[in-house]
Amino acid sequence: MITNKTYHIFLWLAALLAFTSCQQVVVRVDSVPANTPKDQPIYITGNFNNWDPGDERYRMTRNADSSYTILLPPGFGTVSYKFTRGDWTTVEKDICGYEIDNRELELGESDTVSAAIESWNDLDPLDCPRLTLVIDSLPAGTPDEDVIALAGNFNAWNPDEEAVLKKDSFGKYSLTIERVPGISELEFKVTRGNLATSESDEFGNVIPNRSVKFGVKDTVKLAIEGWMDKTSETKNNRVILIIKELPRSTPLNDDLYLACNLNDWTPWDRNFIFLKNSKGDYFFPFPRKKKMLEFKVTRGSWSTVEVDRFGFDIPNRIVNLQEADTVYIEISAWKDRVRVEDLELTLKLDNLPPSTPSNADFYLAGDVNGWNASRNKYRFRQGDDGNYYLDIPRTNNMLSYKITRGSWDAVEVGVNGQDIPNRSLYYKDADTITIDIANWKDKPLFDNHRVTLVIDQLPNTTPTNARIYLAPDFNGWDPEDKRLIFNRLPDGRPYITVSGGDNSFEYKITRGGWGRVEVDQYGNEIADRMLNYGFADTVYIRVAGWRDFGGRY
Repeated sequence: MITNKTYHIFLWLAALLAFTSCQQVVVRVDSVPANTPKDQPIYITGNFNNWDPGDERYRMTRNADSSYTILLPPGFGTVSYKFTRGDWTTVEKDICGYEIDNRELELGESDTVSAAIESWNDLDPLDCPRLTLVIDSLPAGTPDEDVIALAGNFNAWNPDEEAVLKKDSFGKYSLTIERVPGISELEFKVTRGNLATSESDEFGNVIPNRSVKFGVKDTVKLAIEGWMDKTSETKNNRVILIIKELPRSTPLNDDLYLACNLNDWTPWDRNFIFLKNSKGDYFFPFPRKKKMLEFKVTRGSWSTVEVDRFGFDIPNRIVNLQEADTVYIEISAWKDRVRVEDLELTLKLDNLPPSTPSNADFYLAGDVNGWNASRNKYRFRQGDDGNYYLDIPRTNNMLSYKITRGSWDAVEVGVNGQDIPNRSLYYKDADTITIDIANWKDKPLFDNHRVTLVIDQLPNTTPTNARIYLAPDFNGWDPEDKRLIFNRLPDGRPYITVSGGDNSFEYKITRGGWGRVEVDQYGNEIADRMLNYGFADTVYIRVAGWRDFGGRY
């Protein structure tokens, strides 16, 4: 028989058991994507707060080591949860930006649970090990039964079965490519099964290989303009005149005409008006004939005919309509729009690195201004087209220069972050000089101190199975450090992955000892190589010769 005293003891023991079983846990986020906005908080949401993504009670605390922590309320059983930056549009995703399952933990199993956030729904993933290509449009007349496949550096330019794009219910083709070790940039062309049927421009001309970097975006959309084997009939029956360069002074809405020996040199003939393609280039498809075409380009009258950059008449252009295929035209100036300013040289910043700040100013620093990195007179101005321009007086001297963002700490550098030689030009060489900036010294593309070195080419004198060593400054220039021996890729190329705390390091390649260090192809000493972290995850180099073989290649 249970007495009243026994009953109360039983209740007390049950309450004590419930109290001791009610557990709390600390959730810790050790890492977040590099593009996470620094001013935005991170929240945890789950079945403990009705999945409210912006509940201020569950705003995580940022710690001095950049981790985030929060203490979950006491409870029992399984906790399901995810991380957000305040709403469901900013919920966490996997490393390539795809949906992930709810995270789960069991209360009572551990005092602390650690997690890493790989990407956010509203931001491009940065470290995706694969890339998805989607074809948005195909040329009219593409055979429905043909396969669409990629040929590129990831498959030895062989569009095999694994490179065939899949067609969805909407008629779009796509293919996901896993990253191949040693390849940081995918180079490819779209084909219909072999390179003879590869893509072309809309006129059937060969186009450069496409290139996309892994880790920048997880999905890239493509538009195919033509096929090499599907334009041969058209291509053989016409000559394409394409205007690739126009003066900046060209009025936006003016038509361009062909005045030639085949239309009695009429400068306004509507049958000889240039058309515009999808890229904004002017072109004229001329029927192929057994004739020589003499012509000039006008804007509708002889007072608006093309001239040289100083305003002087130019000789008639000549094209053999029987032999020519595609003719590219560069127009320097118009007769009615030659001004004093046309005696200046224009520098145009064409391609800027993605790390360029949106509000950046750009300057020319050179011998023309005492190498001043921020002189306002040599600051580039942004044009209506969004590009940056700088006009400088034309003289007979050579100009040496570099581009900066206002200081030598923010000067342009090469693709791997290395210093580059001074740029140089002769003022009389061109009217407009187009400049591409690869990187900025103070703006690495990646927030990491890890890089893979791949030796693309070794001297023919390299002994079979020779060990290749990295001799860097960070190990005291030890030329045979067993911790720094190169491994081999499947194709036999040596590679090694290194990391460090500094922003850069200097190094040379050896076969073990300074008597077997790399030299140039003539056996001469070479300068120490330098590598800057953060500008590329893979750097490719070539070794020209070895000291003990006299540099013989």
